[in-house]
Amino acid sequence: MVHIHLPISKSIANRVLLLQAIHRDPLMRVSSDMPDDVIVLHDALQNLYQHKPGTQQTLYLKNCGTALRFLQVHIARFYPLEPIFLDGDERLKERDGAPTSQTTSARILHGEDIPVKPNESPYITMSRTMTAHYKPDMSEFLEADWSSAAFWYEYIAIHGGELLLQGLTEHSLQGDKAVADIYSKYFRVDTEFSDQGARIYRSANSKDSNFVDTVHIDFENTPDLYPAVALTCERMGITLQATGTERLHHKESDRLEAVRLHQVRNDHRMALALLMADYPISTEDQQCIAKSYPISLLSEALTTMA
Repeated sequence: MVHIHLPISKSIANRVLLLQAIHRDPLMRVSSDMPDDVIVLHDALQNLYQHKPGTQQTLYLKNCGTALRFLQVHIARFYPLEPIFLDGDERLKERDGAPTSQTTSARILHGEDIPVKPNESPYITMSRTMTAHYKPDMSEFLEADWSSAAFWYEYIAIHGGELLLQGLTEHSLQGDKAVADIYSKYFRVDTEFSDQGARIYRSANSKDSNFVDTVHIDFENTPDLYPAVALTCERMGITLQATGTERLHHKESDRLEAVRLHQVRNDHRMALALLMADYPISTEDQQCIAKSYPISLLSEALTTMA
């Protein structure tokens, strides 16, 4: 059985970094086998540690929406009168300026008392839990990324076989752990947990009458799962009726249109979803994957699969 080394959860890692900055503690170390988005936020916060009052400073955030939302709140709280500016790629500048769950998360991480709402985003719940249990060393919270795991579920659903996704935990703070239930319910990809991670499997010959013709999935709280699930349905001849997809227009690309047209559009999740569904992806287009899935880890996994 092939073992897949997944990247660290950037949702958790970025919350760790922001909490450390809020408490003025040393930031956790980052390395080349971490997602670019984690490195971007780390470097921006490290630069803020070195900020000299009254000196103009520009932080370049590439296309990292999380860093943008987190830093907008952080700078307003800690550097309200300082000439600090946020810059980034053109797509980042096109992002919808309305507050998001990331904005709410940042406010919670900064200690703001925000009432719990029904059907609250898992990302907000994650922020509440991590804020309540903060300490300078947050390594116990760090875990493998369920959002990245979704693309391996996609791969197994389409191709069959089995994989061990290292570092995944059954009792995770990440909302995208819902991918295990979705693929078990609709695509017969089962998950078994152990100390090593999650074993996922489906027989290559199990395309039988137990598969449904149409699935209805609400992506309101798990929008990052949409590309993998949509292309799984397409490849397996299943009609997807998706709701809760409004914000997909404002991600790294317009993901609804990108899925329909099978285009990468410099979007890491689109590149991964198309790659796992066997659509041709140029080497240039694959580079954006590093935003959430370091190229070295992905190349290692694909080489092992070959």
